[in-house]
Amino acid sequence: MQSLKKAFRILCLSVLILLASFGVGLSGGIVMPASRKREDNPVLIELVETNKENKDGELKEADQV
Repeated sequence: MQSLKKAFRILCLSVLILLASFGVGLSGGIVMPASRKREDNPVLIELVETNKENKDGELKEADQV
């Protein structure tokens, strides 16, 4: 009688595991939320140009404007 109960418990457990895996397969699993929010406005950075002299002591053509 005890071996019949044990076999029945194992059968029920395996059926529950099978049904659970089938349900997860249909729904696609759990979706994890994003940990950070996306920013709508990107940060714009401008490059500051400085006047530098050449080795000859003259300014570059772009700097003479």
